[in-house]
Amino acid sequence: MIKRFFAVALSVVMVICCTACQKSYSHIEGYDDVVNARKLYASLNSASLTVTDAEKGTVTQEMNFAYDVQDRLAYSYFGTDGEVNYYEYHNGYEYCYFDKAEWKTLTEGDENYHFYTRMAKMSMVDEGMIFLKGESITASEVKDSANGKIIEMTYDHKALNSSMKNQLGLVGNLISFKVIYTLDKEGYLTKMEQIGKASQDDTQSIVTNINYVLEITNMNDVAKIEKPEVILES
Repeated sequence: MIKRFFAVALSVVMVICCTACQKSYSHIEGYDDVVNARKLYASLNSASLTVTDAEKGTVTQEMNFAYDVQDRLAYSYFGTDGEVNYYEYHNGYEYCYFDKAEWKTLTEGDENYHFYTRMAKMSMVDEGMIFLKGESITASEVKDSANGKIIEMTYDHKALNSSMKNQLGLVGNLISFKVIYTLDKEGYLTKMEQIGKASQDDTQSIVTNINYVLEITNMNDVAKIEKPEVILES
């Protein structure tokens, strides 16, 4: 589900998620490493995700997920745009969302009910969660670290503005955009930082800094999915 919040979220990690094209970009340094990291992420049995707006120092989204023995996805989700908080919980069979003052539950047969499996994946647990758009990369650099690799890719902001106009509506036009991928020694993505600038006006008199950080932890180590703790809005 997680559809109502996506309409208002300013997290570029979520808003600009996309899948890579079939064309090969192996000539780009680090590209194949990120392709592999996407596949590894989609193969996880469970994990925890956190998205932070580094400019404001606030967590904008949190999610825990795990597949059960029937390969049904269970997850808990929290998201906020800074004003409205949104909560979801799915145990694989019942979908719950917090509406104003209470949890509401949908089950199979109810309108708007949906469940996810390994074959019918939710977007947040699939490859597209890790941003990669090979045709728009203008520069790439790979650095070895003590724990794996750090890959920095610079994107053609004009190309992104043209191809992703609808997704960028909330932040305006990009002025610059780069992504820093942190991979562990086994090739799994542990952090993805999206950094850029955007402006709603053509003169760029008002510029918004973009710095969203996605962190992936507890990979294949989430034992139980529980409803997110609700913080009532004042």
